[in-house]
Amino acid sequence: MKKTTTATSGIILFLSLTSATVLVASPDNKQALATSPAALVEMLADAAFLPPEQYRQKIEVARQQHSAAIGLTPLPQYLGADDDPRASIKARELSDYSQMLVRIAQRSRDDGEILWGRIQGTVYERQTLEWIYHELQSFGLKDVHYDPFPSQYPQWRPTTCALSVRSAPTFEVGQTYAFQDPITAFVSATTPVGGIEAEMVYVGDGTAAELQGRDLTGKILLLRGRTQPSALLNTARTAYSRLATGTFGKPAGVVVWWDVPNAKQVAGRVGAPGGGDSIGEALPWTTIGNDAGLYLRKLLDRATPDQPVVVRLEVQGQMESAEQRMSGNTYAMLPGQSGDFIVIPTHVDGYFYGIHDNGASVALNLALARYYAKIPEAERQHGIIFLFQGDHEVPGVGGTLPFIAKHQKLMQENLLLVLRPEHLGMNRPMDEGLLIAKSNMVDPLMLLVTNRSPLLIDLFKRAASHYGIVMGDLVYIDPAADEAAFHPPYNDLNAISSGWIQTGKFYHSTFDVDGGGIDFDQMEKLARAHAYIIDELGQVSKEDLHRGGRPVPEKSIYQSDLLKILMGNN
Repeated sequence: MKKTTTATSGIILFLSLTSATVLVASPDNKQALATSPAALVEMLADAAFLPPEQYRQKIEVARQQHSAAIGLTPLPQYLGADDDPRASIKARELSDYSQMLVRIAQRSRDDGEILWGRIQGTVYERQTLEWIYHELQSFGLKDVHYDPFPSQYPQWRPTTCALSVRSAPTFEVGQTYAFQDPITAFVSATTPVGGIEAEMVYVGDGTAAELQGRDLTGKILLLRGRTQPSALLNTARTAYSRLATGTFGKPAGVVVWWDVPNAKQVAGRVGAPGGGDSIGEALPWTTIGNDAGLYLRKLLDRATPDQPVVVRLEVQGQMESAEQRMSGNTYAMLPGQSGDFIVIPTHVDGYFYGIHDNGASVALNLALARYYAKIPEAERQHGIIFLFQGDHEVPGVGGTLPFIAKHQKLMQENLLLVLRPEHLGMNRPMDEGLLIAKSNMVDPLMLLVTNRSPLLIDLFKRAASHYGIVMGDLVYIDPAADEAAFHPPYNDLNAISSGWIQTGKFYHSTFDVDGGGIDFDQMEKLARAHAYIIDELGQVSKEDLHRGGRPVPEKSIYQSDLLKILMGNN
């Protein structure tokens, strides 16, 4: 029995060894990119090491070998076209209005403006306001106004934003590389004419952990700016201030590398939210796009003490006083039976093409003005004010302030609701690394209702159901954009503000046009949904909207613990 047991044990051991031998001798995995750490690193070292222009071309060719568009159509509205009284609002109309706004923005770039677009206080903003004024008149609206006023805030105007590599590993003697689209969109310390030249080092996200033990004195830093969720709230705000304190040595300058795909330029801030842009005067800084930053970081991957990457940074510009820049408001007032008014504010100024922020919403407001201009006053319960204001982007309240000052009594006594559309229509991309495609939906929208009116929240939910509007399952209550001027500390009008907004990764970037990011079929649904909300509001009074409401928080979202927690994680 013992012998049998020993023999059996021997067989078991032999089988185990045989099994192990089979595994070692098995055929190589037919899809393995590499089978050792060294092989993988060596293989990938130069795979993406290309200047931005060539990098983009290579990606396009490679993508076509592995994917193809299938012509997906957007998700439709649920309310059938035959049953929709607002079906005359069309995507083509919204697109046409937006294209006019794009042309005005491009004119500023063609004229040589470094910070281009319909920038507040510039001739291009005024051209937009004048064009809208004539459009409103062409709809047959009678009570149309164009109120010019000096810009209320100083505005940074860059005159030079330049970044170039002067020497680097892999460069031949005398070889240089100049980046095409660096942009410093907000106030910065300036360099001497001709720029500053220094060694560049990469500091990652610029967290304290990444900076421990480093001496950054005199260096130009490459800082990764992560959009969380956008260039409005980004990691570079915290990191820039950490670098500027000098705790790790005083840098010579900072280059923020944005993580926004398929966008050449991003107008992002490094100062504190809520008006702390002056922090940017601590160090000269500029920003570059994702592809440009990848190339620069890959150069830094190859740097050695004997062969550093040396760059030249030049930032020139000045703050222009409010008196130097002329802005304005254009608006039409359409009366109704109740004497109360719904105010629809949309700011016309914007960085770059400015269609996501906020041209698509301007187009929506124009479409609503044309639509309601055809409806007799006897059929409108409440009046509507279609307000197109300038002077918005710095600091965000803008032309609504002089509008309220001019119409203080009307706003105090007859303001029913502020219905503010902002940052609408950005397509939600499918993102699988370098396989990026448009989807059949827009980015989910966030709902604002400052007093959390149950009736108003329910109305927005019904509009979303009828028109297939994608939105998040929350309501926020902080007035922080065009609607802020209707609330303390600016004005105490006992106002209710409401509206959909989406900020997201592509905010303040060129992606809205360069990447075809705005979906006008979805904007059509949004415009019709706004008309539905306006029509349904005809059945309610100011008292109805205030019933069950709550007060607006005393502390601004820009000074809140919530924002401190977000920024404190960076």
